[in-house]
Amino acid sequence: MENIIRGAFFGAALGDALGGPVESLSATEIKDKFCILRDMCGGGRLGLEPGEWTDDTVMTLDVARGILSNPAYPLEEIGHNFLRWFQSGPKDIGRTTRESLRNYMKFGNWREAARMTAQTLNKMDSNGGLMRTLPVTFGYWNDMQTIAKWSAEICMMTHYSHDSATCCIFYNILVRLAAQGGPKRSLVSRSLELTDGFCKEMNLQPTKFFWHMIKSVQKGSSPTLPRGNALDTLAASVQSFLDTQSFEEALVEVINRGEDTDTAGCITGGLAGAYYGYNAIPSRWLEVLKNKSAINNVVQSYLAYLKQKGITAPS
Repeated sequence: MENIIRGAFFGAALGDALGGPVESLSATEIKDKFCILRDMCGGGRLGLEPGEWTDDTVMTLDVARGILSNPAYPLEEIGHNFLRWFQSGPKDIGRTTRESLRNYMKFGNWREAARMTAQTLNKMDSNGGLMRTLPVTFGYWNDMQTIAKWSAEICMMTHYSHDSATCCIFYNILVRLAAQGGPKRSLVSRSLELTDGFCKEMNLQPTKFFWHMIKSVQKGSSPTLPRGNALDTLAASVQSFLDTQSFEEALVEVINRGEDTDTAGCITGGLAGAYYGYNAIPSRWLEVLKNKSAINNVVQSYLAYLKQKGITAPS
């Protein structure tokens, strides 16, 4: 399990750090500047240092810590972590997430806060819920139904969208299956099947375009750009995972498509890291990665938590 969990969490942070400096650039702009971006660089709109991660990884670790603090009902612990970070004045925070945190401070209820944000912004399908969802997989490893439940609930603390929630369910189920290995396209098929069943049980009604997009990606459609909505980002990440044969190439592929590169890198890195394992991650990236101790502490806590439950190997 250690190779998988370490691979997923470090993979997500590395994808975030690799993509952060080129966030919002087009594929052409990245090509003009780097030819192909393969190594950690600094700069970008946030003035990042090489190897520095963004809000994607911060919130991922906050979700992880919240689940570990109270796996039976993690929302309040996760929310407390979000608010503490928000009030610290972070470099960057997504618009939808920011508005939902502000609304929670007014109303004291996460679902109501997200609903109010939806009414204000009239757009809730951004990828801010997806970017932080990875820890749910490992917090509820033995129960797919519970993975689906908390994937949706944690997403909708800030992003009140059936499409976004469904993307989180699908992603975490895919990560769970990927950790066991096997043919990638079969993993996607099984994840779609399970997601469909859980959505029906939970009365989630994603648009038909969700199913069409993921099935098209699975069949080998033209490259999808990871724009700021959850579905495009998920599709680009799954596509890059399917069309490459290593952890490094999956990240290089998705990030060089441009657009929302830090989030695309983060979720691709989490998926590819679970599939290929920590041992497949390039050492040159790990050497540059900032604040590795924060990630390592979460990894060790998850390993101890799973060991208590008798889970020491994927099954």
